[in-house]
Amino acid sequence: MIIFKKFAACAVALLISYSPLSNASTISLPGIPDSGNPNFTNDAQINLFNIGSDNYLFAATNADSPITFNNGSTSVTSTAAHPATFILTALFSADGSYKANTGTLSISGEIPYPFANLPGVYISGDLLTAKLENFAFDADTLGFTTLQLSGFGSLFNPLGNESVYFSAAGLANSLGFGTGSLIATTSPIQVSAITTVPVPGAGWLIGSAFGLFTLLRRNRLGTEISC
Repeated sequence: MIIFKKFAACAVALLISYSPLSNASTISLPGIPDSGNPNFTNDAQINLFNIGSDNYLFAATNADSPITFNNGSTSVTSTAAHPATFILTALFSADGSYKANTGTLSISGEIPYPFANLPGVYISGDLLTAKLENFAFDADTLGFTTLQLSGFGSLFNPLGNESVYFSAAGLANSLGFGTGSLIATTSPIQVSAITTVPVPGAGWLIGSAFGLFTLLRRNRLGTEISC
């Protein structure tokens, strides 16, 4: 009976923890899903390399900056002691057209467990791996459609099409997007990145309460949890 009460308390806490934020800062581009919540956010460095044969390699990484997972009013962030890595690559033609389905996104490493205050408990490993399907841009923003493949983010909905956006003043023009001729970078461009994952359904939340109870029990034994 005591175990059941502890589980019920965990389930209630988990359900309460999910509360979508306002869309006041939503980013949107034609054909790309709106940025939203839950999401991963981080600073990133962008490079555009001319690799020959009409191919340009677009590459972005967080370059050791922390990665934050936002879920409603709850946010957890990686640290130097428990780092996470953001890597995105995609191929473009010299005229700025995206070579569809050549891009990939990987977010990996460690973040604190985001659904309860459990010090010392981390989600570790593949946080999100996805393919990049479509591309669009405006003056200050580049955006891709992501197709979820695996990792913590895919637990929300493994088939959900979401988005990843990069933003900085004059970003598109500095890379040549919209001019008909891309411009290779001579040094990294500093941008902000937001990667959305599908909003979880009630069934996932309820199911995760069982996992939360397991984490609570293991946490008392001082064991760090990996997913």
